[in-house]
Amino acid sequence: MDILPVELFGVLVDVPFPTPLGIKSADLDEFGARICDPEKGLGLRSEQVRLKKWDELFGYELVANFFGDNGTLTRTAERVKLGVRNARTASDWNVIHQTVLRFYNLMEFDPKSVSALSAHLHAKFPSPEERDDFLAQFAQSGAIARPAGLGYVQIADWEKDIRVLIERSNVVPDALFIAWDTQFVNAQDWDTFLGSLPTVMENSANIFELGFEPFRQQV
Repeated sequence: MDILPVELFGVLVDVPFPTPLGIKSADLDEFGARICDPEKGLGLRSEQVRLKKWDELFGYELVANFFGDNGTLTRTAERVKLGVRNARTASDWNVIHQTVLRFYNLMEFDPKSVSALSAHLHAKFPSPEERDDFLAQFAQSGAIARPAGLGYVQIADWEKDIRVLIERSNVVPDALFIAWDTQFVNAQDWDTFLGSLPTVMENSANIFELGFEPFRQQV
């Protein structure tokens, strides 16, 4: 099994609402104040939060950018999304964990609702030749110029299939780009559940004979 250092990683959660929420039902004034709360919210500043409105019913979009534009929160009538990208270290993961944890505690979703989770990372091989040798196993014919791996896997204690994509990174030289997509119901012990996500992702990558070094303590 190849054990690779992680260069960059990120997480995105996307939660559709059961029915669209009109601008009054969404209570965006109160929601904006809550995400700016430094103790229970995301600790944002008011100037980081913007609202676009083009209709009095469902025509709105609240957007917040933070962590130097590497963090994004978007809320519309149909859904709410939270994403953090370009993380590098164990400290960055701790920040992501706490940010997503606060998000779920803040939102108080219906426990029957479902989140879509997307995660990705760039992991570096010692050389481009070793990376390409790994990817070559996915080439089914000589006509495939850039082979990639794609599969749906199941792992213990995870109720949904996990879609795993493995291909050459377009961002980090000599690296793979690995992406995961899956779902979970919004009825979890959030602290423990969210803290387990790196292990869940690695366990699903292990099926493809890939493993990852622990997140670096510093860059």
